[in-house]
Amino acid sequence: GPAVELSPRGYGCGSANSHCSSEATESISRTHSYRKARPASVSSSGFHSQRRRLTYSQPSSIDSLETFNGDMTRKSEKEILQALNDRFAGYIDKVRNLEMHNRNLEAEAAALRQNQAGRASVGEHYERELGDLRGLLQQLTGEKARAAVEHEHLEEDIQHLRVRLEDEARNREELEAAARAMKKYVEECRLVRLELDKKLRALDEEAAFLKKNHEEEVAELLEQIQSAQVSFDMRDTLKADVTTALREIRSQLDSHASKTSVHAEEWFKVRMEHLSEAARSNQDAIRGTQEEIAEYRRQLQSRTIELETLRGTKESLERQRIEKKAEMMFTFVLQETINQLDNELKTTKWEMASQLKDYQELLNVKMALDIEIAAYRKLLEGEENRFVSGGGPYSYLESRISAHLKVKGEEISDTIHIHTYGPFRITS
Repeated sequence: GPAVELSPRGYGCGSANSHCSSEATESISRTHSYRKARPASVSSSGFHSQRRRLTYSQPSSIDSLETFNGDMTRKSEKEILQALNDRFAGYIDKVRNLEMHNRNLEAEAAALRQNQAGRASVGEHYERELGDLRGLLQQLTGEKARAAVEHEHLEEDIQHLRVRLEDEARNREELEAAARAMKKYVEECRLVRLELDKKLRALDEEAAFLKKNHEEEVAELLEQIQSAQVSFDMRDTLKADVTTALREIRSQLDSHASKTSVHAEEWFKVRMEHLSEAARSNQDAIRGTQEEIAEYRRQLQSRTIELETLRGTKESLERQRIEKKAEMMFTFVLQETINQLDNELKTTKWEMASQLKDYQELLNVKMALDIEIAAYRKLLEGEENRFVSGGGPYSYLESRISAHLKVKGEEISDTIHIHTYGPFRITS
């Protein structure tokens, strides 16, 4: 707080054996100067030091005092007393005004204390909330980093799955082309089989027809031989050589027929074997083709299932990507909110610092006013005691109190001169 310097109080007269005059003269001078200052120049202490200087003025000699006392009249004494009373009343009003101003300052200080306490609680609440948000931000930052890494892995998996999907699509197209070619080949084999079946039926019919003709020819030849033999028997006696010739012819015909029959049977057997082998080879080819088609169908079904699985995985990864994007947007919004709260906290701290500064200035003003009021009260009590006692030598006292106030950017300079003669005090 500001310091008040008081010179030692003293009362003096011109000589040790002389008495001071009971009449007093008044010299009053009061100066008020107000100077506007910048808001940034508000002093932290609020006031400069107050100084009270008490100076002593002694009469040059006892003769001059006696001459001065002889010139004073009762009328001037009444005027001086009236002026002193007016000054005293003005001083009392000023003290009351200062006390009222002091009470107002105390109320403002209490309000500032409450506001400071509220701001402190709000600041603590902001600090806690900001700490929670920072912790959440760190957690979200970690999750964001993990999500970014997971997103990169998912992108790689998606790229790998796309490559596999393209490969499987190409394989599927190749398998479908192969299946179409095999279907065409199977159709051709079926047509060949039908043609071979037709040829086989034609050959069977031809073999049956040839066998029937052969049997008819053999039967006809046997009948001819039997008829010829009967006729030859009747003519035994006449034609003995004809029988021998017929036997030879018969043996030749039998050998020729047996050779023809054996040759036909062998030809038919060879033909049947060739046709059977062709049919078996065609059946094996058809069976192999059918098995290959079934294998292709199984592979196509498995590829289709795998393709559906890859599509499901792709959709799941796409949903995860959208969710991660939403989380990143939420993290961005949360970061913006945290930055806004940081700015509000900084603004609140700045306002609290400004209010604390104003409060300190008001407190300094209050302390300075308290000191000034105490000094006034002390002077008033001392003068009242001297006025009541009325004893002792008269003295001339000049008290000068200077106070430089600087409140909210406005500097006030106030100088008070107090001239005292004996029991009377004049304040200016």
